[in-house]
Amino acid sequence: MIKNKIFIISILFFLLFPFPYLFGAMVTSVQNETFEDLGREINGIHFNKDGTKVFTSYSFQPTDAPNDHHFINEYDLSTPYDISTRTYAGNDERCETGNGDDGTETQFIHDLEFSSDGMKLFTTTRGNDGDVVYRFDLTSPYDISTCTYISETIDLDSDNTLQNGSNAGTRTSTDDNRLQGMEINENGTKLFLVYHGAGAEKPRLLEYQLSTPYDLATISLVTSAGIALDGQGVSNPNTMRFSANGKRIFVVSHTNGLQAVTQISLNVAYDTSSFTIDGSVSLIPFLRETGKDEPRGIAFNSSGLKNVHRG
Repeated sequence: MIKNKIFIISILFFLLFPFPYLFGAMVTSVQNETFEDLGREINGIHFNKDGTKVFTSYSFQPTDAPNDHHFINEYDLSTPYDISTRTYAGNDERCETGNGDDGTETQFIHDLEFSSDGMKLFTTTRGNDGDVVYRFDLTSPYDISTCTYISETIDLDSDNTLQNGSNAGTRTSTDDNRLQGMEINENGTKLFLVYHGAGAEKPRLLEYQLSTPYDLATISLVTSAGIALDGQGVSNPNTMRFSANGKRIFVVSHTNGLQAVTQISLNVAYDTSSFTIDGSVSLIPFLRETGKDEPRGIAFNSSGLKNVHRG
């Protein structure tokens, strides 16, 4: 049984201005909220389509609770995209993931993503199963209390056919690859994964094709695409998000000394074969206001002018 504890997680709310090549000058901090619910750390953040719900992924470590207990929490927002109006939906509404009862065994749950209709939920993890993407199906859109484990990818960390040969380069060692960030395009035919890299491995963003939409068993690496993130102002990338039109990627770094969001522009929507690194904005000044030092999750409102991340 998990002991009741209060963990304080700070969520920062930013206002963005739509000037595509002035990324470092377009962020203003407008809101800082603290979530005081059961969980060790927020990694991923996701809104539903109309902004009336926000979902967060939580992880426990062995010192807090059993190592295999992780879940997605839900908050209802009385004002869309205004996290100050949140109400915790309760423990009965959460989606339990990685507890071993359904075949999933995780050490850390990182990013989360929904299908465009809100009927499928995906999470990334590193743990007993290796680097894996899990899929859960819901019986009602964005009702995570109805989640059921469906399938998973193979251990992406151990399959070279899903790691090597793309524009992002190849793995150079057997060091931990550490899958963390994830995105899926609107029709479910492309899966994008961010690997932190550890030891001799470097951070990379890989693009995958799903020949059957949202079916993880049909995954294949797109060798003509992918982005090597090392040396691009990215370190320990934890999560990623696309803009609404699929032509920009935002990657969150949470290494000490480099807490930043990096913007990448794509020539073609949801196609990483041709891109430009626009630059990064440091979150350190905003984080100092809250005493936090590890930005992790990132999400946008429907207009793309408001951004929420966990610090």
